[in-house]
Amino acid sequence: MNLSVCNKNMSDTNIDKPSLKHRIQYKIDNFFSGGGATIIVALLPLFAISFLVMGGIRVVLNLIYPDPLDENITGIPDQLWRVFLQIMDIGAITEENEAAYPNKFMGIVTSIAGLLLFSTMLAIFSSLFKEKLESLRKGNSAVIESGHTLILGFGNRALEIIRELIEANASERDAAVVVLAEEEKEVMDDYFRSNLLERESTRIITRTGSPSSHLVLKKLGVQRANSVIILNTAGPADPPNVKAQSDYRVLKSILAILATTGEGNTPQIVANLYFSRTRHLAEGILPGNICTIDDDTILAKILVQTSRISGLSLVYTDLVGFKGNEVYFSPIPSNLTKLSFGELQFHFKQSVPLGIRNADRQITLNPPPATMLQQGDEVVLLAEDDSAIVFYDTPPVVPNELNYSSKKFYLDVEKFLIIGWSTKSPILVEEYSSYIKDGSSIHVIVDKISPDIRNKFDRIASKYPGAELKLIEYDYMSPDFPGNVRPHEYDNVVILASDGNNAEEVDAETIFLLLKFRQYFREIEEKSGQPVTTQLVTEVMDSDNSDIIKQTGVRDFLISNQFVSKIMAQLSQEKDIKMVYDELFREEGSEIYLKSAELFLRDFPVQATFADLMLAAQKRNEICIGVKIAASGDDEGQNFGVQIIPCKDTLFHLQADDLLITLAENES
Repeated sequence: MNLSVCNKNMSDTNIDKPSLKHRIQYKIDNFFSGGGATIIVALLPLFAISFLVMGGIRVVLNLIYPDPLDENITGIPDQLWRVFLQIMDIGAITEENEAAYPNKFMGIVTSIAGLLLFSTMLAIFSSLFKEKLESLRKGNSAVIESGHTLILGFGNRALEIIRELIEANASERDAAVVVLAEEEKEVMDDYFRSNLLERESTRIITRTGSPSSHLVLKKLGVQRANSVIILNTAGPADPPNVKAQSDYRVLKSILAILATTGEGNTPQIVANLYFSRTRHLAEGILPGNICTIDDDTILAKILVQTSRISGLSLVYTDLVGFKGNEVYFSPIPSNLTKLSFGELQFHFKQSVPLGIRNADRQITLNPPPATMLQQGDEVVLLAEDDSAIVFYDTPPVVPNELNYSSKKFYLDVEKFLIIGWSTKSPILVEEYSSYIKDGSSIHVIVDKISPDIRNKFDRIASKYPGAELKLIEYDYMSPDFPGNVRPHEYDNVVILASDGNNAEEVDAETIFLLLKFRQYFREIEEKSGQPVTTQLVTEVMDSDNSDIIKQTGVRDFLISNQFVSKIMAQLSQEKDIKMVYDELFREEGSEIYLKSAELFLRDFPVQATFADLMLAAQKRNEICIGVKIAASGDDEGQNFGVQIIPCKDTLFHLQADDLLITLAENES
């Protein structure tokens, strides 16, 4: 029985054994599957063999049938040369007109062989060229760059980041930004070509592939990159499970970078993550090298601050990003380390110190003026450019003592109206509640109150019993809105951009609401004869729509994508900037305020240099970084009266309604 089975298996083996024809066909298939380069390598020896064979036959035939009319052929080298010419050019056969017929026949055979060989080679070269173009079009080729910024992801956020990096690289002769995404290269190139008309010295290189593949990252030179920015593929309106999956892919991309570079050679990584648990995991992978960004928290906190302080959005627009003024870290010269922080502020002509970074890289913003500097300290500076940072051995402008005010600012009862609900809303309501005085009110209007919205809102309301927190269901697209809610009776109206992936549609809805509010406020002003003082604040998803928003009468607005993109671009160049923003955006630390000049000075009108105003701010343990002139508040050409870090000798004629822009611990 076993023997039969064995014989049967042997018989099956013989039957399945491929024939010689199949084996030859298989080898030919493998040969051609090697691609054009393999075929060209094979054709070269075939060409040499053809030349030697044809040349040998020609030499023999010429011995048998010499050509007496051809005086040029005097030896074997000349005969081989003619064979070579006939292989290279079929037209060389005309030289055989007077030759014997065997030689003519051999010339024809040689020319045909050459034609076959070279036409095949040209066809293969053409195919290789086409394959190379196709590969480049698909974005699969390697990137040989060094010191570049690598962006993993595509879309409006990537566009805004690149705009900032172009500004940052303006002083460099040659800079590169590499974008890796799963979109087709042609789509990305067309998008950037249409939206980035001015690129200065920055080259934008796009590649198609998986951002979490360490093989793809290696081809893109991640080990030579200066920094990597990882964008989140999930949108604000996506459900939690989609956001969670997108966060996991960001974590995978971080690990893929580490697998490619190793822990000792990892570039600075900035990642956009939705959930605190994934942010904590990401920062723990390689502490110090990975910064994470939470869009909702940053935007909600900026919205709270800008809505409560008129003109603050202009200040943040100037400070955040590479256009305008930026935050720098600069070592303190040894001859100035014996100064106090208050004295150090006047050893610059235009830059303004904001704080100190000690030898342990811990940052303190707005330290007391009497704080003595230590060896190893660096100053946290606000400057227009690093070239503007100049330490003077002696103060270039000596401040004068003025008559200082002893007034204090006391919080009033405030009324806020928030239109819409998004992922930022719970953070926004809680931030407002932590700032306002007891007796203030926060009313939130949503088109439909879901159980989830109700639970989140009630949880916040229970933490702040001193404030009136009310959730109202109302169709704010109805014709009688906003008249029925009487928005002119509120101090601030905040219009939140609805959740959605299409920024254009979201902004179109926001603009529609803004127009309704503008029309309503005009009607109220016509009836009462008094101007409406309600502060109208909104957020804009696409920065290209900012000029349109201005036409609706909104003076304070927040460009969502642009703000976060600017911060991410800055973090990719200097990671410690995050600690500065963390301090500025939290209620407990020092923040930026626009305060009445009456809190600092007693007599008005008054002439004072900016150095004088900085000294006046020091008397209140604050740092003055600018001025807002009320008379220019409606002049866009004058930046609505806002001047950030003017020269210390700039002379201002201040009125009582002018404002100082300061870094302070509180509003009082």
